[in-house]
This record gives sequence, structure tokens and C-alpha cells, in this order.
Amino acid sequence: MRIRDLAHVTIERTSFPSAGGVLCGLLYRSGMPSTCVVLCHGYSAGKHNVDSLAFHLAADGFAALAFDFLGHKLGASEGPLARAEDLIANALDAVTWAALHSGAERIVIGGHSMGAATAIGAAVESTIIQGVIAMATSLDRHRSSEDNPLVLGLANRMAYVDGPPPAEITGAMDRCTARVGEIAPRPLLVVAGKRDALVAPSSVQRLFDAAREPKTFELIDATHTDCAERARFVVVKWLRERGFGQAALNG
Repeated sequence: MRIRDLAHVTIERTSFPSAGGVLCGLLYRSGMPSTCVVLCHGYSAGKHNVDSLAFHLAADGFAALAFDFLGHKLGASEGPLARAEDLIANALDAVTWAALHSGAERIVIGGHSMGAATAIGAAVESTIIQGVIAMATSLDRHRSSEDNPLVLGLANRMAYVDGPPPAEITGAMDRCTARVGEIAPRPLLVVAGKRDALVAPSSVQRLFDAAREPKTFELIDATHTDCAERARFVVVKWLRERGFGQAALNG
């Protein structure tokens, strides 16, 4: 068993304006990271849901910025989510902050569920983003039947969100995931959980099939809730294989 020295990891509080509110986040890093991964959480959750992944990234030499979307009251950001489209605005403002303040030369964006769809949408809009990690998300979630576990799950969690109803959120997510092919030629990692009862691995596979190369698919032993935490090893492996663990070449 390898014993890892975690004393070198630092966690700093951050805040920055976005879409009429203030986003609060945490920057995890150690040393001088070459890449910062901006992490977007899922519906009704907060940055604590990606804490384990963010800490693991920092321990392995990357920086990670986790933030709370506006309106998600399990988090700490200030102000409601006025429109579903503001999710992308939040993610893009987090990317800009990370590019200016993380000390990293390159930016990758990743997310879980709603955050994964948002990460795809943000990458389509920003050339700063050089890679995308999408965990536990799929195409056409808005078109799911009313008795679908995902639709019921979102409806049950809407009390935790100060913002648009779930139908508007899933509609915005579908508009993002429909453009997954536009991420190329930047690399994409798609992660599915074997025990995910909300977003079936077959649905995640369809998202992967709609993407263009270079792309990687990983099926891990996880539920929907713990997918981000359990993906930490495949995420680090993918980052290194794609060269994000190396210093960028100058000139």
C-alpha cells in the first residue's frame, strides 16, 4: 500500500461575480500545477459533492476549482439562479477565474450529472477549455417519461434549488449535451456508474457515441451519487495519458 503525503495540499476560499450573483468556491492545489480542473456539481447539490475528487487531483499535482452554482442552497453562493442558461455563465466565469488565479497553464472542465452537461455547454462556448470530463449524464433527459427515475428525482429535489423548475433545467442540459460533438478536437472523458439508477450506463454510452474523437469511455463501480468520488482514479489516469500532467511547451 502506498502512503500518500497529503500535507502539501492547500485549500483556499474563493469568490467571484457571475450572472448577477456571487459564486463561492474552493481552490485545491499543491506546488505549481500545469493544469486546473474546474468541477461542476449536480442538481440540488453543492461543491462538497466533488470534494473528494478535487482533493485527489490536488494530491496528484493538479489544481482543482470547485464552486457552487447560483441558487443551489446546499452551497454557499449568493443569489438565485435566474435562468437555466445561467449555469453555463457560472461555469464560464469559474473557468475565467481559474485561468487567471489558479497558477495553471491549462484548463480542463469536468462535471457530474447536471454539472457534466453544463461542462459540455461551457466547452462549446470557450476556447480556454482544453479538455472535458463528463460523469453520469446523457442525451435527451427532458424527453424522459414522467415516471422516469431521473425526472422523479429532480422533482423531489427542487425544494433545494432557488431557480427554474426541473423541466427548464433538463431542457438546458439537453441543449448542451446535443452539442457534444463540438468538443472535438479537444479530448473528452465520459464516465458511467455501473450501479447508477438515475442515468443508466447505456444512456451515458449513447452520449459517448454521439461525441467525436478523441474520446474515452470508462464504466466504474459507482452509483449516481458517488460517481464523482469513485471516478478519481480514472480521471487522474486520463489527465496524465492526455498530457495534462506535463508542463505546457512555451513557444
